Amino acid sequence: MKLLELSKDEGRTLREMGIFHPHPRTRMRAQGILRLSQGLTLQQTADEFMVHLNSVEQWRQRWKKLGLAGLYEGRHTGRPRKWTPEQRQALGELAQSEGGTVVALLRHIGKQQEHAPISENTAVRYLKEMNFSYKRYRYSLKKRNQKAFEYASEVIGKLGQLDHEQQCELLYFDESGFSPNPAVQYGWTRIGETRSVEPLAHRQRVNVLGALRHDGQLIWTTQQRPTTRDDVIAFFDQIADQPHSVPRIILLDNAGIHKGDVMEKHRRRSAKKGLCLYYLPPYSPELNRIEILWKHAKYFWRRFASVNGADLLAEIQSLMKGFGTEFTVNFG
Repeated sequence: MKLLELSKDEGRTLREMGIFHPHPRTRMRAQGILRLSQGLTLQQTADEFMVHLNSVEQWRQRWKKLGLAGLYEGRHTGRPRKWTPEQRQALGELAQSEGGTVVALLRHIGKQQEHAPISENTAVRYLKEMNFSYKRYRYSLKKRNQKAFEYASEVIGKLGQLDHEQQCELLYFDESGFSPNPAVQYGWTRIGETRSVEPLAHRQRVNVLGALRHDGQLIWTTQQRPTTRDDVIAFFDQIADQPHSVPRIILLDNAGIHKGDVMEKHRRRSAKKGLCLYYLPPYSPELNRIEILWKHAKYFWRRFASVNGADLLAEIQSLMKGFGTEFTVNFG
């Protein structure tokens, strides 16, 4: 048999197809043609891929006649589908509007019109073909003023640029509470085993007040009691009293302890020290960068172990101290 010769581009394409093509038989054919071009005989190639000799000869003939197109999987005969395209589309429309499990969808659609009975696996296959996936639902955020959100997003972008040019200091402020019981996390566990911890009472919590600078530095303090408006004011005073040559702008949400007459008086007083407060629109947590830090601290950095008292305080303080060195976040 004459050696099968390939061009440089054909060889590269076949190597990529032999690795990345989604269909396993197409990958095998591409690899088989490569092996033939490397000098293997038909029988040696058949033995390597554990197929019949005639199959390898068919690969070679189709390659010589059709090129790459000859390696693709062709159409196969088989039993006609039980449901017509219109019936499958009706299933997709019901899944889009009502959702729920496959059992519920089949029960619901059976009440609307006559359909040939199909198995749950067949219905799942139909739905996946229509780009559906089975995943957890969630509650949406409350409705927000989209124009206010877009305006605030634009303002924050400009403030970030001014911070980069060292014309101001931009800080993202928020509070977060850590309970003795860690958030449910994902992690590696031996097959057949489940990692679990015994929950403790939620009475002992550690609350953190944090201000994340736009350059990634974190100013924080912890306490083992509920956070009050006075705590927020004292934290802002701490920031305002630190030496600075440019205005400091703190972004914060509309929590009750962030508003009120007392806070308004403090706001005017702090402005004289070069500390300004910028309130984000309601229901806009994605504009506050420190929210990402809290999420990482609770779901990725904290150990999956129940601790309280001094041990809980020490663990949370260790997380805050380690931010920027041991623990990092990519805010991009």
